Amino acid sequence: MVLSGIGKRYAVALFSVASNQDVAEQVEGDITGFARLFDDNAPFRNFLMSPMVLTEDKKDFVQTVMGDRASGLFVKFVMLLVDKRRLSKVGDIAVAYTYLHEQQQGIIEVRCVTAIPLSHDLQLKTRQVIEEKTGKRCRLFPSTNPDIIGGMILFIEDKIVDGSLRHELGRIRKELGELRVH
Repeated sequence: MVLSGIGKRYAVALFSVASNQDVAEQVEGDITGFARLFDDNAPFRNFLMSPMVLTEDKKDFVQTVMGDRASGLFVKFVMLLVDKRRLSKVGDIAVAYTYLHEQQQGIIEVRCVTAIPLSHDLQLKTRQVIEEKTGKRCRLFPSTNPDIIGGMILFIEDKIVDGSLRHELGRIRKELGELRVH
C-alpha cells in the first residue's frame, strides 16, 4: 500500500504519539470505530461537517459522544481534526493508521488473484506458505479474475509473484518465437 497525502501525515503523527504513549493498539480501535461511525451514520457526519455548527459545539458533542469510550489521545486528535476542518479525511487517516500499526506488528497485506475462488483450506494453505516465506503474519485478500486461466498471482508488499497459467503460456510463446529451426 502506498500512503500519501493528508491522511498519511495525520496518521504518521498520531501513530508516533500513540506508540510513544504505548496506546497504539487502543488508538487503532478508536480510529477505525470512529471512521466507521462517521461513514455509516449520516446525522453524526452531517452534524460534524456542517458549516452552520460552531466549532465549540462540535467539540462538545465529540467529548460527550466519545467521553471515556476512547483514549484521551484520540479524543484530543478528533478535536484537532475539528479545529483544522479535516474530519472529512478521517477515513484516509484510519486506513493509513491501520497500515502503520500492522506494519509495526509484522502483518502484511497480500492480494491473491485466482481464476476461480479459493476454498477456505486453500486460503489457509496459501497464508501459511506466505508466512513461512516472509516470516511475517499475513492478511490475505483473495479475488478472482478468470483471465488468468489458472494458478495465482500474489501481490506481496512491493512484489508481484505471477504463477498464473496465462503468464506461463506467454513465457512459453515467447521462447518458442525465439527458437530457430535449421
